[in-house]
Amino acid sequence: MLVDILYLLGGLALLVVGANRLVKGASALAAALGVSTFVIGLTVVAMGTSAPEASLAIISSLEGDASISFGNVMGANVANIGVVLAAACIICPIASGMTLLRREAVFLIVSILAVAALAYNGIIDRGNALVLIAAAVAFNYFVLRSARVERAAKRIDQVEEKPTMERWRMLTYIVGGLVLLIIGSEMVMRGGVGLATELGVDEFTIGLTIVAIGTTMPELAVSISSACRLETNLLLGNVLGSNISNSLLIVGMAGLFSPIAVPGNFFTLVLPMTLIMYAALVAFMFRGRKLNRSTGILLMSVYVAYIVLVMIS
Repeated sequence: MLVDILYLLGGLALLVVGANRLVKGASALAAALGVSTFVIGLTVVAMGTSAPEASLAIISSLEGDASISFGNVMGANVANIGVVLAAACIICPIASGMTLLRREAVFLIVSILAVAALAYNGIIDRGNALVLIAAAVAFNYFVLRSARVERAAKRIDQVEEKPTMERWRMLTYIVGGLVLLIIGSEMVMRGGVGLATELGVDEFTIGLTIVAIGTTMPELAVSISSACRLETNLLLGNVLGSNISNSLLIVGMAGLFSPIAVPGNFFTLVLPMTLIMYAALVAFMFRGRKLNRSTGILLMSVYVAYIVLVMIS
C-alpha cells in the first residue's frame, strides 16, 4: 500500500510540473503562430492530453478487447466535463462568447451522436472505425483552416508581435510537458488501482472511476494550471478538443484492429447523461454566459449522479 501511495504522490507532482510547462509552451506557440490559444488547445494540447486514452485503445485493440477502451473513452468524456471543466469553473470563471467556440461546442454533440449512430447495431467494426477517423481528420483540417484565416486577419489588422520565447524552448516545454503528463497520469492510475484493489473495490468500479479519471488527469492538470494562469481559451480548447478526439479518433483507433462490442447501458445511461452535460454546456455558451462556480457545481453534481446511477444499475 505504501508503494501505491508513493506512486500517487509522485504522479501528482509530475502532473503539476508537466501541466505548467505545457501551458507556458502552448501559450508561447499560439503567440508565435498568430492564432488564439483556443486553437492550440483544441489541436496540439488536446491530442497530447488524450495520449493515455490512445495508448489504452491501441493496447486493448491489439489484445482483441477494444471494448475496454470504449468504456474508458466514454467515461473519460463525462469526467472531462463533470470533473475537469467543473473544477476549472470553480477556480476561475470562463467567458464563453467566442464564435469559434460555439461552433466547436456544437461539433462536440455531433461527435458523440456519430458514435451512437454507428454503434446502433451493438458493434463498431473496421468500416465504422474508418468513418470516425476520417471525421477526426476533417475536424482538425477545419480547425487549422480557420486558424490560418484568423492569422491572416491579425496580420492585416495589427503589426505582428515578436515571439516571447524561442521556438526550440517552446517545443521543449510542450513535448516535455506532455511526457511528464503521460508518465504522471500512468503513475496516478497505477497507484489508484493498487489502493482500490487493496481496499477490496471490484474491477468494474475501478474501471468506471479510477481508470476513467486517471486517463483524464492530463486534462485536469492542464485545465487547473490554465485557470490559475487565466488562460481560459486554452482550457476550453483542451477540454472540447479532448472529448472530440476521444469520440472520433480514439474510438476509431480502438475499432480499427478489433471490433468494439457496445454494451446496452451505453444507450440507456451513458449516452443520455453525456448528452445532458453537453447540452447544458452548449446552452451556456450560446447564451454568452460565463461558466462560473455555479456552473461548475452543477456539472459536478450531474457527474456524481451519473456515477451513482451506474453503480446501482
